[in-house]
Amino acid sequence: MHDVRSISDLLSQIGRGEILLPEFQRGYVWKRGQVRGLVQSLYRKHPTGHLLVWRTYKPSKVRLVEARNGDSGSDGHSLLLLDGQQRLTTLYALFTGDAPPFYEGERLFFDLYFNVQTEEFRFWQKTRMQNNPAWIGVHDFLRETLQGLLQRLPKLETEHRDVLQQNLARLGRLDQIRSYTYTVDRVSGDEFGVDEVVEIFNRINSKGTPLKKADLALAHVCSIWPEAREEMRTFQATMAERGFKMDFDFFLRCLAGVAKGSIRLEGTFLKIPATELQQAWNRMRPAFEHLVAVLRHDAFIGDDGDLPTASVLVPATVFLAREGGQFPSDSVKQRFIRWIYLAGLWARYSGATETKLQQDVALVAGSDPDPTHELEEAILRERGRIALEASDLAEVRISSSAAAMARITARARGARDWFVGLRIYDKARGTSNGSERHYVFSLPVLKKAGLDSAADRKIINELANRAFLARKAPREVRSSPPSEYLAKVDDDQPGALRAQSIPLDRELWNPERYRDFLSVRRQLLAQAINEYIETWRPDDEDGFATEEFVRRMMEEGESQTVEFKSSLRWDRVRERTNTNLERDVIKTVAGFLNSETGGTLLIGVDDAGKPAGIDVDYKTLRRGDRGDRDGFQLHLQQIIARDLGRLVATHLTVTFHVIDGHDICQVTTEAGDRPVYAKAGNSDIFYLRAGPATQPLSVKETVTYVGRRWGGAA
Repeated sequence: MHDVRSISDLLSQIGRGEILLPEFQRGYVWKRGQVRGLVQSLYRKHPTGHLLVWRTYKPSKVRLVEARNGDSGSDGHSLLLLDGQQRLTTLYALFTGDAPPFYEGERLFFDLYFNVQTEEFRFWQKTRMQNNPAWIGVHDFLRETLQGLLQRLPKLETEHRDVLQQNLARLGRLDQIRSYTYTVDRVSGDEFGVDEVVEIFNRINSKGTPLKKADLALAHVCSIWPEAREEMRTFQATMAERGFKMDFDFFLRCLAGVAKGSIRLEGTFLKIPATELQQAWNRMRPAFEHLVAVLRHDAFIGDDGDLPTASVLVPATVFLAREGGQFPSDSVKQRFIRWIYLAGLWARYSGATETKLQQDVALVAGSDPDPTHELEEAILRERGRIALEASDLAEVRISSSAAAMARITARARGARDWFVGLRIYDKARGTSNGSERHYVFSLPVLKKAGLDSAADRKIINELANRAFLARKAPREVRSSPPSEYLAKVDDDQPGALRAQSIPLDRELWNPERYRDFLSVRRQLLAQAINEYIETWRPDDEDGFATEEFVRRMMEEGESQTVEFKSSLRWDRVRERTNTNLERDVIKTVAGFLNSETGGTLLIGVDDAGKPAGIDVDYKTLRRGDRGDRDGFQLHLQQIIARDLGRLVATHLTVTFHVIDGHDICQVTTEAGDRPVYAKAGNSDIFYLRAGPATQPLSVKETVTYVGRRWGGAA
């Protein structure tokens, strides 16, 4: 059965609440091009398809398809729109300037314009349309009608009036869009059941803009659980207020994972009873709420924009739902955060998303009390490694997954805005204090230095040339080379450059050393990201930076690759600060760098391998330094950079442990890629690790060793 209705009649029915959307319909998704194409076709009287409605009686008895924002018509029936939502929503907006009562979507388009001379339809372009009387707003015209325009025509400026009068026929044609008729096909509730109508809906909507599996799954869920969409919408709004605006696809995948241990929205999922879906939802919702709280306050992930894809949160949500909404232990929580970082960094779900997500959800939905080992192993099998390398960051953009991890790492390292001193992340509130992505070397500076070709754009815009600030940098900074402003930043905001892995070798701040700056910063960024991710490895696991590993080194004693220092600068015999002790630390680090194996220095461990702690060193730091681990690490890095050069930082990893109540600092040193000399007054000394001691070499010995070790002159 069918009717023929004009656009004007159809819009009136929508306004009266007679034409509604069934609850399983999705929101408005059209783009600009589709809006323009529809109006252009209507203007030319081209066919634009039929409409399909379901005429239902006694809506209270068909709760399976409750209508959105409306009541039944005056004769006790409603027309539920199965096909034509995008077209009628567009037309309702253009004619009335408002959204229809059932509207759900991101935005509507009111800025469509019509050229009465060329009969073009375009969206607003200031340079093309401003002060050009040939262009008129389609929405303004349709709302006013041709008759209204004619009544005010004498009041218009002469040029505008003349153009419109010369093209009244075209204006009349545009006005007649309201009389354009659609054939409205109707199916009746007496003839078709809900399942059949849903099938028709799916088949019809598979044309034009294709439906996702989630759309079909939502249609199914709403058909057996009518309140589902409203439940999800309310929860979606709550999570959006906390920074995590997840779509229905995400919630349905989690729901399926909790209910059946599978994220596939077909087959078994479509056979889940309504009561089971509701139970799964009641477990999933608090699980995701808890995960969001953990991400914001523990993991420095303030919103979904900090994640390369929301898919990395599905396995953790399913696991938490299985565990009653809480992580069973801090260790499991740590490993899950670590896995989320790795899954994002290595783009676990960049290809074959559904297959990989299905595999991971199957792991977390099982009985394994801690599935993170297998989750991480899956990444390792796919990528071959989980440690980031400097080469991975070459020409990587600020929108990449590595950039997201670099931002999180900077937040965790206490990064502050370089010019206003505000921390870029408020951990207490779990929110970002700004998202400015600053160019360390600005485009004007690099252009002046000769980096202006299309090929140069890749290295100009890469992550290694960006820093994360709370506010836009001052105007004068944006046109200055780093050599002119970073020194002041370093003085005014101690540690702020280190927190964002900026090379502290000031020679690299000159534009002519830009490529060298990028090379060093990539290394520093990779090192910082790796170190930060490693901090989430619980202490009960084997690894180079675990308490168990450190205790084993302490028990085995000093060796070719292990050295103990009871403090950095506190003289335990004289009970006072003794900066000469720092020289012993510098010698040891230099000796490890120059060796072929590297080594580990433990500060806060006495010669007998017993923990002595570095709390005494904390008290010796200058008033401006922080008397804690951060202040200690900053001071240590400063003296190493001062006496060994800033480039050696790329070969060092600094971590802290609590051993028997004492803070211990572990400095892990890789073998250097070039000779390292320690400054001693006006001299440079070459140290080398020999057995359990570090010895200076003579000039002759140094030349011989360097030639053999690096194949060059000392």
